[in-house]
Amino acid sequence: MHRSMPPLQRDRLYPVYRRRLHDLVFYVVPALMWIALSLRHMSVTLPTAANPKMEVGGLWGERKSQDLRLFGERAARRLAPYVAFRAEGSADDLPTALARLGEAGLGFPIVVKPDRGYQGWGVRKVEGPDELAAYLANVLPGTGLILQRFVAHDGEAAVFYIREPGASHGRIASMVLTYAPHVVGDGSSTLEALVDADPVLAGNRAVYRERHRARWRTVVPANEVVTLTVARSARLGAVYRDAAHLVTPELERTIEEIARDIPEFHFGRFDLRFSSLEALRHGEGLSILELNGAGAEMLHIWDGRTRLRDAYRILWRQYRTLFAIAAENRRRGHRPAGIGTMLALQRRQEHLRRAYPTST
Repeated sequence: MHRSMPPLQRDRLYPVYRRRLHDLVFYVVPALMWIALSLRHMSVTLPTAANPKMEVGGLWGERKSQDLRLFGERAARRLAPYVAFRAEGSADDLPTALARLGEAGLGFPIVVKPDRGYQGWGVRKVEGPDELAAYLANVLPGTGLILQRFVAHDGEAAVFYIREPGASHGRIASMVLTYAPHVVGDGSSTLEALVDADPVLAGNRAVYRERHRARWRTVVPANEVVTLTVARSARLGAVYRDAAHLVTPELERTIEEIARDIPEFHFGRFDLRFSSLEALRHGEGLSILELNGAGAEMLHIWDGRTRLRDAYRILWRQYRTLFAIAAENRRRGHRPAGIGTMLALQRRQEHLRRAYPTST
């Protein structure tokens, strides 16, 4: 597991505040930051102008497939192949999806994820037609999906890119290595007990139990690593490590080339897979899984060594930069989305999310 990344120090997988504070409590201060900046700039939805070509700037509820279609020819070469598909709740869904996959030259396994989604909701690795049929049967009619090639590299990074409007070059403002949620056996505890012993993981026990039914109450041998989900997100218990020290001029050039091939992209995060740390440093062999816009976080706030006040300092700088970029784009003639649009997208996304299959 994670052969392409450095071994983790087991004592600080998550920051202390991740274990002790509910998300609603943690985000009170960032919410106040957002309100303060909204008052300063006279718009609560101003960040939707940060990336003018992305639906609502990629802030919330946007279609991921629409973002990926913005990739130009050079950028698309580094994008994990995918097809966008709309499930209609009919018997034709499976044969249509299989035909689309065949046309794109995609075989199993694939990763299926909602077109409108966040934090790993509904993301599943699908091994064959039967599993795909089961997934399609459990979403609401009209649900947009992305069917993407499963990238077997176990190295994963989240690279945050920023470029001010009019600037000739951007910069990598944050990079983390992303480890799948997992437990390590002690030779005496069951998988269930290992999950329940960790307050971060325990909240997702139902998700893990569904994927590991056969061994849920089986003792995990000492030092065996059990990957709990393929999907890697903070909600599911992913572990993040600040990797700013791995950023090289070669990697910056590669990310710059990709970002500049996406029209009017100024602020957001690339989630990508890589084959080795050496390849990552050289910006080679990268497979982009997803592009997140104005709503993305700099994920080194979730590094286990980050202190709470440092996390808030990072978020304050991030929000100030986001609002400043959006304000400049507003001056250039790009209008922010209205609050009505944002509320409609929120309702639509949450309506669909409640029916998404469990992540795996």
